[in-house]
Amino acid sequence: MNFTRRSILSAAGTGMLLGLVPNVTLAASSIEDVKERGVLRVGAASADPWYYKDPMSEQWSGVGVEIGKLMAADLGVELEMVETTWGNSVAGIQANQIDVMFVLDPTETRKQAIDFPDTPLFYYAMGALVPEDSTAKSWADFDKSDVRIGVTLGTNVDTVLTEKLKNAKFERFASNDEAIAAFVSGRVDVVSQFHPALVVQVSRIRMGKVILPEEVYAIPTSVGLMKSDDASFKTWVNDFIGKLYESGKTEEIFETYIKSKGIDPASVPGLVKENWD
Repeated sequence: MNFTRRSILSAAGTGMLLGLVPNVTLAASSIEDVKERGVLRVGAASADPWYYKDPMSEQWSGVGVEIGKLMAADLGVELEMVETTWGNSVAGIQANQIDVMFVLDPTETRKQAIDFPDTPLFYYAMGALVPEDSTAKSWADFDKSDVRIGVTLGTNVDTVLTEKLKNAKFERFASNDEAIAAFVSGRVDVVSQFHPALVVQVSRIRMGKVILPEEVYAIPTSVGLMKSDDASFKTWVNDFIGKLYESGKTEEIFETYIKSKGIDPASVPGLVKENWD
């Protein structure tokens, strides 16, 4: 794993490795603190289309980056991307190294450690990348001892499938890209991530197909924030993402980004649940 100097390299113990340190209280930033600092620090974990770091230019792009740009502009501050992993992102928020982390699912475990706005950022469904000749249609089709499933450590997908599938063998990876590489090399039979990420991955590797196994597991995702007695920043984030979603701007950002990857937005379920069939 590669981390920036702001990443959590000194994490110790199982709780830190999972990015979960319940009952830790630090003096979080209020909205005025962010403005005075002049920088909005956005956590970024490699997972296209949410966050993608170009290996040549080392520049970040993706849906989370574009939303961060809009937030920073509205606040009148600069945007700073803070590289992390999904497993370490919660610890980074707690340590006041990250102000916001987009596309972080508000699980009950995470809520013990960090805060989330009340309004969802958007919605997505849990999908599966399978071989093109696969006849699997449900999650039960994967619940077999000879099926190897690749998931990204510390994600909601990891948590849900571990509880749901008792017989399958799980292989856990630090990033979405590593899980996909394992599929390409034949080290896993299936990769599960949320459907927008898988669609982008298939367009890149040009193998396999994406399905939404029954029962379809669709959830709202959110924005991770530090817990604070001062609710001004949380309230502002809540209002900001609510307006983005209701105005259609969130969906517009997503469609524009996947078009840049050569993907037809009409072929992909979007991020607005009200538009799903």
